[in-house]
Amino acid sequence: MGLNLNNFWWLSIASALLVLLLLWRYAYHSQLAIQDEQNSRSLHHGKTLTGAGILMFVPWCLFGLLLTPLLVPMYVILALSVLGFVDDRYDVSFKIRLLIQILAALVTLYSVGLITPVWLALFLAFCLLWWINLFNFMDGANGMAALHGIVSLGFYGWVFVDKYNQVTIFSYMTLASVLVLSIYLIFNLWLKKLFMGDSGSLALAWIIAVMALFALQTGSLNYAQVAVIHATFIVDATMTLMLRLRLGENVTQAHAMHLYQRLIKSGRSHSEVSGIYALVTLLCCLLVWLTLSSGSLVQYSAFFAVYFILLTVFMKFLRLER
Repeated sequence: MGLNLNNFWWLSIASALLVLLLLWRYAYHSQLAIQDEQNSRSLHHGKTLTGAGILMFVPWCLFGLLLTPLLVPMYVILALSVLGFVDDRYDVSFKIRLLIQILAALVTLYSVGLITPVWLALFLAFCLLWWINLFNFMDGANGMAALHGIVSLGFYGWVFVDKYNQVTIFSYMTLASVLVLSIYLIFNLWLKKLFMGDSGSLALAWIIAVMALFALQTGSLNYAQVAVIHATFIVDATMTLMLRLRLGENVTQAHAMHLYQRLIKSGRSHSEVSGIYALVTLLCCLLVWLTLSSGSLVQYSAFFAVYFILLTVFMKFLRLER
């Protein structure tokens, strides 16, 4: 799976530059931009431009397929971005979205060789479905999803470079993603002009998931380490869901009970909250790096320590701006 280094660099830069032009056009001159109405989950007032994710990840996928045209997960990511864009514009039913996500999970697991034993495949399929949906839940503040993607994908890229000591398709997937997300942050976090929408959050969630699966399949990381990398999102989304179930709420309806939402409603800025989440994720990645050569006991102890701390923090702020 080795690549020509020049192709890897130039295609990563080319995809990022194309995304820059497309997002600029979409934000300032497009008559086809999707306007998202405010709801009870929104942290913004009035209408906002959404659906920009398809302009980020379709070019990302196409340039990636120039490098490895037979990489099945790339086609899955492309399909999910298109699905997200259709959902952004026409509001696809939950049953159709779930069916497509299940198919995406099965195809992806088969393509990376994690389809047996059956119990493991079912467990991973459930994890993938929960991950893609919780990631969508967390994409509600400026910079939140993009910063998490930059930190986690940057770390995965470093892990694979350290393991293989050569350029692989993982190098393109991580570097191009970081470049594309950095450009998106200009329009999202700085200019506050647009959101990636489901066409972006679904694709980005799957890119991260694919990198995690490859890390597991190659033995680069174990399950505890992957869980630690994404602990901030997993704890916030999972605990919020459990809280809503306990309160007897309809979990399919929009809400503003995530910790990051309540922090923003209490007066903190989007950039501050998203930055804090990204910083904690960076610290989690650092912890994983420090324990890479340690035994399983240390690695799983780190897992339990991280989740205990984050669960404690979540419970501490439980009454904040509910």
